[in-house]
Amino acid sequence: MGFYCVLSKRRRRKMKKITIFTLIGLLVLGMSLFAGCGGQSTAPAAAPAKEIIVGNLQDLSGPTSVWGNAVTRGVELAIDKINSQGGINGAKIKLLSMDTKGDVQEAIKAYNRLVDQEKAVAVIGPPVSNIGIGLAAIADAKKVAFVGSFADPRATVGPDGKAHPAMFLVQPSTVQYGEIMASYAVEKLGLKKIAILNDQSNAYAVSLVAPFKAYAQSAGAAIVAEEVYSKGDKDFKTQLDKIKNSGADVVFAPNYIQELVITAKQSKQMGLTMPFFGALDYAAPFASLVNDPQAANNIYFANNYSDSEPQLTEVREAYKVKFKEDPINKVYLGYDKMLVVAEAIKQGGGATADKIIEGMNKISGVRGTTGILTISPQSHQPVGLSMVMYKLENGKYIDLGRYVPEKHKK
Repeated sequence: MGFYCVLSKRRRRKMKKITIFTLIGLLVLGMSLFAGCGGQSTAPAAAPAKEIIVGNLQDLSGPTSVWGNAVTRGVELAIDKINSQGGINGAKIKLLSMDTKGDVQEAIKAYNRLVDQEKAVAVIGPPVSNIGIGLAAIADAKKVAFVGSFADPRATVGPDGKAHPAMFLVQPSTVQYGEIMASYAVEKLGLKKIAILNDQSNAYAVSLVAPFKAYAQSAGAAIVAEEVYSKGDKDFKTQLDKIKNSGADVVFAPNYIQELVITAKQSKQMGLTMPFFGALDYAAPFASLVNDPQAANNIYFANNYSDSEPQLTEVREAYKVKFKEDPINKVYLGYDKMLVVAEAIKQGGGATADKIIEGMNKISGVRGTTGILTISPQSHQPVGLSMVMYKLENGKYIDLGRYVPEKHKK
């Protein structure tokens, strides 16, 4: 009887072990079968990114560094605010800035490094059309959004009329801007004899001239002089003399800020008194760089915003605290570029390059400092942005209010 009991206990222990091993085996088999079913996996989902790397491509030391540094500071302010509020879905934004030195080839090298080595998921671009155009094909190939204020339409729309997949603009295109300026000169002020002075190597200036001329001529104005110069020129007296003798009652000069400063000083020396019209480069700090109230006079341009508009207050005050000076307009453009990228991450559903491009095509009604931003999926350019006209009178900026041509209202 005792032998039987011992044998029974041994058998029971053996059977218990077999049962446990069998259950473990079935459990492992079941898990593997489940994993293979429908291509699904039981592995835990990847944790959300702790850091979102955004590249910033600006001229920080070259001929347009005044703008590049201003854009960079605006981007930094936007990131400060976003990160202080917990980031995006818990992930903080890290900004990596690289210097283009105002050169297209330097910009290409910098963009490639930001994307290939630093793994930036989006890149903030400069307010320089030449660089936007030069990088469009590369950004499209790498499929990483390049969000800038390069207003030449060729930076966002290809020769086939379709939007470059990775290129996005956050201010009015040169077509819209050129028409606004022409309408104000001809239809608002009644100026009918127009002279044009521009850098023939500057894609931004060239792209403004064509729509300005077409609109002005359609409104009954005549182009009485067209003078050009090349990048790096510092003496415009020959061109200005021809304009002075042409009978022009207005000059359209959509050029970069350094050249405009020289032009203003030389125009005063030569006794030119007719108004000059131009682009955003006449905005601050143009007047302070001229440093001569009589030379910074009778000049018109359209700005993205009015200094008196309430949406600027928070950014302006934060800028003054951080940088101990007043912001210029490129600061606000930089701020809005980062706001749009952040919104694209939310709209696209993730902080990856492909999701951000998807989100950029959904940007609608984003309240920025420069207006309500809606980006057209067809052109990757903003739609419905109005402009504020300014006049420089003896070195002081006078707000003339928002202006829209009747043609744009239809």
